Amino acid sequence: MTQSLLLPWFPILLAVGVGGRLLGKTRGFALGLLCALFWIALVQSTHGLAVWRDPWTVMTLLVGSFAVCMMGGWSGQSEPLGAAAADAQAELLADPAISEGRFRRFGEVMKQFQDWIENRRSDVDPWPEFGEFLRSALYHCCEATHVKPYRLVQDDQQLLLLRTADPFCETECVPVRRGILGHVVTTGRSYLAGDPQQGKLVAALAEQGAPPVPWCFAVTHGPRRLGAISVGHLNLDPRQNRNLLETAERLISNFWLHLLDSTRSRTAGEDDPVSQVLNRQAFFRASKQTLRECYDQGEPVAMAVIAVSGLRKLNDSGRWEIADEIVRDIGAWLRRKVRMDDRIGRFDGSRFVWLLRRVDSELARLILSQVMGRLCGASKDDRWGSAGHPIEIHCGLTGAGIERPDLRNLIARALTQSHRARIEKIPIASDLDSEPAPRPAAREAEVAR
Repeated sequence: MTQSLLLPWFPILLAVGVGGRLLGKTRGFALGLLCALFWIALVQSTHGLAVWRDPWTVMTLLVGSFAVCMMGGWSGQSEPLGAAAADAQAELLADPAISEGRFRRFGEVMKQFQDWIENRRSDVDPWPEFGEFLRSALYHCCEATHVKPYRLVQDDQQLLLLRTADPFCETECVPVRRGILGHVVTTGRSYLAGDPQQGKLVAALAEQGAPPVPWCFAVTHGPRRLGAISVGHLNLDPRQNRNLLETAERLISNFWLHLLDSTRSRTAGEDDPVSQVLNRQAFFRASKQTLRECYDQGEPVAMAVIAVSGLRKLNDSGRWEIADEIVRDIGAWLRRKVRMDDRIGRFDGSRFVWLLRRVDSELARLILSQVMGRLCGASKDDRWGSAGHPIEIHCGLTGAGIERPDLRNLIARALTQSHRARIEKIPIASDLDSEPAPRPAAREAEVAR
C-alpha cells in the first residue's frame, strides 16, 4: 500500500517544485495545495474508501499533502525564473516608440514647448516660467510629481531653484558637491531608485535626503553641466520604465539647451562688451518691465548707482587696458551678487545702475554695504595696477517708497545720491539720510515700546 501511494506522489512533488519556481511563493503554495488534493483523489479512486480505514495510510496522505504544499511555497521564495523576461517585456511595452499612448504624450509635450518658447522667448527672465513648464511636462510624460529643477550658478558651485531664484536666501541654494544631486551633477549619470547597476553606496546616499528621491538626472551640454532635476515621486515603476525615463531626460535636456541658446542669441547684442552686464538701452527696456511688475504686485523696489572715480584719468593717460580691467572686475563681482530677477547695467563709462526688486531702502543698504565693502577694499590694495591714479567707488541709493516714480525719475534720484556720496567722501549715500530725525518724545515712546 505504501509503495502504491509514493509512486504517484514523487513526480507530483517534483512538478510542484518546478511550478513554484516559475510562479512565485503565493502561487506556488496554491499550486501545491491543488496538486495535494489531486494526489488524494487519485489514491482514493485507485484503492477506494478502504484507504481511510487504515490509520497509517491516512497519516501518509496527510504528511504527503503537507509536504507537497510546503514544496510549492518554499520553491517560490526565490525570484521566479520568468521575472527577468517579464521585466524585459514590461520595459519593452513601456518604450514610448511602442506604446502609442505615451508616444502621443511626448508629441504633445514637444508641441507645447514650441508654443511656449514662441511666447516666452522675449521675456527678460524666462527661467522661472520654464521651471513650471518642466513640472507640467514631466507629469504629463512620466507621471512625475514634486519636481525640482535646479540651475548651476555662482561659478558652478551652487544649485539654484528655477522657480524661486534668490541667491541672498541660503535655503534656496544647494551645494553642488553634496547629496545625491551633487553626485548626479559631478558624475553626469542619472540616479534611478532600485537600479542594481548604481551600487549600494549611491542608493544609501539617495536615502539620506529628506525625503529620498526616486529619480534624479543632470542637464548637460557635452562635458559641461547646466543644471539638475530631482523628482520626489513617480507613479511608474522606475525599473520597468527605464527607456521611458531616459527618453524624458533627453527631451528635457533638449528643451533646456533650446531655451539657453535662444536666451544667449537674444542677449548677445544687449550686453556691454567689457563689463558683461546690460548696456544702457537694454537696461532701460528690461527695467521698465520689472518696475511695472513691482508696482502692479505692490512690491518695494530700490535703485542704486555705483560710480567709479578715476577711470577718466587712466583713459587720458593711455592706460585703457587697466581701465577695462577695472570695469571687467567690477562687472564680474556685481553679476555674482545680483539676483536673477534684479536688473543691472552699465549706465556710462564709469557708472553702473542696479535695480533691486522686493527690497526697501533699508534692506537694500545692507546688501550694498557688503558689495561696497568688497569693491572699496579692491580699490585700495592696488590690485588693479592703478598706481598714481587712485580709484574711488561711491554708491547712491534711493527707494521707490509709496510714490511709485517712473524709471527715469528713480535713476535721477540715485544719481543725485551718488554725487553726494562722492562730495562727502562716503561709500553709500541713501535717501534715508535726508529724512528728518524722529522727535525726542517720539523716540522715547519708541524705546519704551
